[in-house]
Amino acid sequence: MFKLFALTVLSLNLLFAATSEQVDQYMSLSHSDRALIEVEQMFENLSQSMETLDNNRSDQITLSYEMYIGKHISEDEMEELLAIYRKPVMQRYVVEMDTIEIPKEEMEEFLRTLKENPLSTERMDIINNIVENIINEETMLSFYKSMMQRYIPKEDNSNKETNSSTTKELDLQEKQFIEMMKEATKKELLYGTQVLSMEEMREINDISKSSLMTKVMKVENEAVIEIVDNFIKLIISEPKSLEILSKD
Repeated sequence: MFKLFALTVLSLNLLFAATSEQVDQYMSLSHSDRALIEVEQMFENLSQSMETLDNNRSDQITLSYEMYIGKHISEDEMEELLAIYRKPVMQRYVVEMDTIEIPKEEMEEFLRTLKENPLSTERMDIINNIVENIINEETMLSFYKSMMQRYIPKEDNSNKETNSSTTKELDLQEKQFIEMMKEATKKELLYGTQVLSMEEMREINDISKSSLMTKVMKVENEAVIEIVDNFIKLIISEPKSLEILSKD
């Protein structure tokens, strides 16, 4: 009986999964795949010493990402999400935030200006709230562990003191990674939203803390984690292979 129930639930989930057309529209409206650029660069750096390079790696990454999103967001949720991203305020936000390559000197000058002319308390509170909504610590830790699995030493059962020391060091590194991600995201938000009005910022803040956006951020992070995890595992098990596999 339980097996039949589980199969029924699974079938319903697959039946109402987001369509490929919806996912394509979402990618176009949200530019959510901008995070994949950094993933591709990381793969490039890791694979520089490999003999076999996969020229279709970028397409494979994007396809895996889109498939994961389509599988974990329902058709109804995607329709609601598309409606959100069609709003003028969200389209403006996406355009303003689409600034991956901010020149270092320009960012430093901008941050110096902020120190001389601080933002209002409300605007800073909104920025901090959006950062907390975007950076899910649980999924970020999973992402970090996925990236670092190749370098984390295996536990030595004969040396508990060494294991304890290693664990403390890893815990510290994980905390530093989370803070680094939050700080980087905050700087991008400060820079990208500087032209938005307070009314627009309030609306974006409300959208970012909705249950749907919370789920979408989590799904997007999980999609990247799965791609990275599969890639790292392939490097460990088959150093010459750069094929990106998508889990069923």
